[in-house]
Amino acid sequence: MNNKSVKILDCTLRDGGYVNDWNFGADNIKSIISGLDLAGVDFIECGFMRDGEDSSEKSLYGRLENLTSIIPPGAVRERLVAMIDYGEFEPANLPEKNENSIFGFRIIFKKKYLEEALDAACQIQAKGYNIFINPTFINQYTKEEFADVIARVNRINPYAFSIVDSMGVMDTRSAKEFFELADSRLNKNITLCFHSHNNLQLSFANALELINLKSGRSVIIDSSLFGMGRGAGNIKTEFLINYLNEHRKSHYKLLPALSLIHNIVNKFFERKPWGYSVPYYLAAQNFCHPNYASFLIEKKLEFDVIDKILKQIPESGKTCFDKKLIENLYNKTVGVPAC
Repeated sequence: MNNKSVKILDCTLRDGGYVNDWNFGADNIKSIISGLDLAGVDFIECGFMRDGEDSSEKSLYGRLENLTSIIPPGAVRERLVAMIDYGEFEPANLPEKNENSIFGFRIIFKKKYLEEALDAACQIQAKGYNIFINPTFINQYTKEEFADVIARVNRINPYAFSIVDSMGVMDTRSAKEFFELADSRLNKNITLCFHSHNNLQLSFANALELINLKSGRSVIIDSSLFGMGRGAGNIKTEFLINYLNEHRKSHYKLLPALSLIHNIVNKFFERKPWGYSVPYYLAAQNFCHPNYASFLIEKKLEFDVIDKILKQIPESGKTCFDKKLIENLYNKTVGVPAC
């Protein structure tokens, strides 16, 4: 275990927002940032930048000023990042980085938007921000395509590059293959990140593959409090804190994270629970977007029927949720007449 460093990036306010439509409430947003800062979490993802958003109660921000205005006094701004889903926020709307700005931005994008998203990343980087490049649905890429992405990323030389298991389908063998390929080809100064969804309950095991990778490269593991996130959720921040303290002599504070779970996150869990379920497992087994499982769960179907419907989703429709497609397949399978 000779990694230069292993860091935690908590994405509760961003990925957890799929559970509650990002409506955490202003006080809770501030408390989560403060608590994670107190815990010593290395990076805190404050939510999405999204054009047209202006509610102070949600972790969605139409302008950078909306985000910086909610940062609690004393919070270390160099820990703070936000996510931009390519096409949902105009980079030109960002001001130049200054002493009141956050550390940087994570750019996520689908495979078909690679060129445009990397151009947007360059624009943001030119304003002085640190950039994290996050291509989604990594299982869509062949090894050759993945190597080509890395070559393009190296030319930008961002702060970090992420392997994103959007559908939670990686096992430890495939995770290790992607990690080793990325580590062998990325510029040595680029931090390697891992973001996963826990549909197969392998996210933490896969994260350990990266943590224990024999490399001098810095790595970041994405996580969320109590695993808060869509479907089966994410790696749990509290588990990472405990593991890194015990096995890598890190100095995170566990109690502030547990306090956030007890006082804030549990309330959202009681309203709309997340975590392992057979439908999300079946979605991962069929390499389908987890939102298909969410749709079918609401129909209260038997598991064999869910599996039958998921198996009918064509390859072209698996990674992007298509409500009309799944409605047609549902109606066809259960015998509901089409409208």
